[in-house]
Amino acid sequence: MAGYDVMTELPPGYRFVPTDVELVQHYLAKKVHYQRPVPSLAPLVEDIHAREFYSKSPDTLVKNICGEGEWYFFIHQDQYFRGNIGKIRIDGNKIGFWQCFGKEFPIYNLEGDVIGFKVNLKYCTGSTKINNWTMEKYRLTCECGANDEIEEWVLGRLIIGKKNDYNNYL
Repeated sequence: MAGYDVMTELPPGYRFVPTDVELVQHYLAKKVHYQRPVPSLAPLVEDIHAREFYSKSPDTLVKNICGEGEWYFFIHQDQYFRGNIGKIRIDGNKIGFWQCFGKEFPIYNLEGDVIGFKVNLKYCTGSTKINNWTMEKYRLTCECGANDEIEEWVLGRLIIGKKNDYNNYL
């Protein structure tokens, strides 16, 4: 839907602020299993290939704002990116890279079952300089789509660190 702006269809004051469980259960799981997420909100989460996502600086990826300085992406992974949660860098990006900070931790549904995992990453410029961009990356627990015939997706919540900084990217 070229030119479709879902934000014009939502009531005044609406903010897209899903929980970790909602992101994994209602968006990522449905994407991986070829089901449709909530139709009116699906355009808030953009599809992008991992190679494209990781080869660009975050400020070139953001378009429409959702919530307060948060953008959502379904990131299509290939063999190069599967299981890579420590440090992700592509040679084409001379500006910076994503680096994991902390460890991956489980996300539980209401029944107490682990339905996914979340890891936090910071965007670093230069060799070690850290800027205000962070990302929460979500994956499902099962290896759904971990072979060549089926697509594998993760969900990224891209966040600008200082609340007022995201106004520069609108």
